[in-house]
Amino acid sequence: MKKVFLILLVLVLSFCAIAQKQDTVVTITGRVASGKPMHLLVERQVGMTQRLVEADVSGEYSITFPVKEPMFLSISIGRQVFSGNLFVAPGAKINLDLTQDEKFQGSYAGVNNLLRRVLAEEFKPKTDGIKTFTKPYAEALYRGYQEREKVIETSGLSMKDQQIVKGYMQFRLLENLYMMILRSKAFGKVFNPPDVAPDYSDPVLNVKWVRELTFTGDWFALFQEWLYAQVRNEKIKIGSRVTYLNDMASVIEDPVLKEAYLLRAIKLELLQGNVKGLEGRLQKAKCIVKSKAGKNELAVCAQELKKSVYRDMSGLDFSKYSFPNIHGDTICLSEFKGKYVFVDLWSTGCNPCVAEINYAKRLEDRLKDLPLVWVSISLDTHVDTWKKFVKQKDMDGEQLLCSRAYKHPLMQQMAVHGIPRFIILDPTGKVWDASSRRPSDPVLGELLLKELSGN
Repeated sequence: MKKVFLILLVLVLSFCAIAQKQDTVVTITGRVASGKPMHLLVERQVGMTQRLVEADVSGEYSITFPVKEPMFLSISIGRQVFSGNLFVAPGAKINLDLTQDEKFQGSYAGVNNLLRRVLAEEFKPKTDGIKTFTKPYAEALYRGYQEREKVIETSGLSMKDQQIVKGYMQFRLLENLYMMILRSKAFGKVFNPPDVAPDYSDPVLNVKWVRELTFTGDWFALFQEWLYAQVRNEKIKIGSRVTYLNDMASVIEDPVLKEAYLLRAIKLELLQGNVKGLEGRLQKAKCIVKSKAGKNELAVCAQELKKSVYRDMSGLDFSKYSFPNIHGDTICLSEFKGKYVFVDLWSTGCNPCVAEINYAKRLEDRLKDLPLVWVSISLDTHVDTWKKFVKQKDMDGEQLLCSRAYKHPLMQQMAVHGIPRFIILDPTGKVWDASSRRPSDPVLGELLLKELSGN
């Protein structure tokens, strides 16, 4: 009897495992013209492109791949035969027959067919040669989005399905608004950053974002640019280093989206070493993060924070280090005691480093009345290249050179493995913030204004 029970238990567990595996698999079937095989590619964009499936198909085809959560993907078949976006979720079974009408059938057919329709009719502004992003340009983008929104709302789909399509179109709106700005931050040396008018984001400041926006892979960075616009327009008031993430989230109406934003923001801060005040921000986040999964993620983040090497850097003495300046004179960091020191570790060959230069200039001018000194330490190994670049860019502040780069004791002491890296020293020459937010982040300016002016 005991053996029979054990056999039944094994069978039940095996069946459950198979069922669970099937529930996390997406199946796409269909038909293409017979003959020469066509290349089929399914990808997801999450920072970098993730290839989920790649195969050559002819006639009837069937592909499967695992997914853990709802998401938007891109699918292409053959050269200019079919290309489009696709919504999937765990367990979805989707059919795409290219020998018929190229319409999706099966799971989420209504969503994917509507998505294909609204994308085909999407307003696509001309971006070639744009040097300044202006309010009229953003207004045109928003009008185009509103037109697509009306199509979605009159589609006859359920509200749930409408929200899925709307989530992707909101992503497209953010992408059209801010992608070039993000690219300029990432590739500042080869991608000239456009000028952004102060009122550029005004037309979209009151958009009601839906939680389905998070089904897109790259939503967070684009959405954060929208939040930064809220800070610049004083729609978001930054309270303190402990509250600023909650302050940012305060303008997000959808509770699921608000929670998703906070969790992603906290994880990013851990990754970047922005741990000053993070323990307090984690505590504040508990007021907003209500889901069981979210609470578990916060608990994991709290444990990761305890192990962060950046926590141990606070209070380290920088004042003993010295470097040559652009004139060949040796400058010791102890010379700046009595003021806070904003240290920028960079190099001329670093794209995001170069992108931060103009932002740093504007921030330095804004904070010129504070007891704050700006010191740039280049990790270039070629002196002439560095000098030429500094003069060409008319860089402000104290310009120093660390030709030993990552081998220098300071870099090793501060665990500098990549740049740009921003470090703030207190008036005694000790580390006050081991890995600061970047000058392009408007939250940094708000925090320094409050903390260094005593307000």
